[in-house]
Amino acid sequence: MKKPICFLVVLGILFVSTTFVANAISFEGDASYLFGIGDSKSRGFAAHAMVEAIDQVFADGSFLNTNSTASEGSSMRNSLISIGGLYRPVNDADLDVFVGAGFLRLTTQGTGLDDVSGRGIYGKFGFKFLPMPQLSIMADVSYAPKYKDKDTEKVSGHLISARATVSYEVMDGLAVQGTIKHYRASVAPKTSDILIGGGVTFRF
Repeated sequence: MKKPICFLVVLGILFVSTTFVANAISFEGDASYLFGIGDSKSRGFAAHAMVEAIDQVFADGSFLNTNSTASEGSSMRNSLISIGGLYRPVNDADLDVFVGAGFLRLTTQGTGLDDVSGRGIYGKFGFKFLPMPQLSIMADVSYAPKYKDKDTEKVSGHLISARATVSYEVMDGLAVQGTIKHYRASVAPKTSDILIGGGVTFRF
């Protein structure tokens, strides 16, 4: 998937989410450009949106698309999409805690390899902490214990995904942010990456 298309997908997720929240209680979304650290040399786009549809209950979705090129010229593309729901059992002035579940899919495309696509049901835990009025820290981890190959529907391993975002509000409803994201699938070909980058966060 080419970079302009990835960027349009990211904007599309944010636009659809924004349209959906016309009657919602609250909305928070972010878009980032990320770079892989270590040997992966990957880069790509990520987007995340969380909509409070009813009191303390959220619709939650994310998208990540990366592309990496090895020294010998081979390339690898990964696309990770998740959608689910969250419940907020803790809602304090400076701390929110979220628990939930959903569905995710990871697709891997590599030079000289057949496309590999897996999916599974995941559980999720996350929190949002406000150490000061304009600064927020958000982190979450998702785990799919029975990750299935799309073609065979056989359980082939597990998938874990985690991220942490620090954002600083520069004006009402708009913040700049830095993000670190990690995901790992224990399937062939084994897929793992750590990415860092930044972008913007929208809240209202």
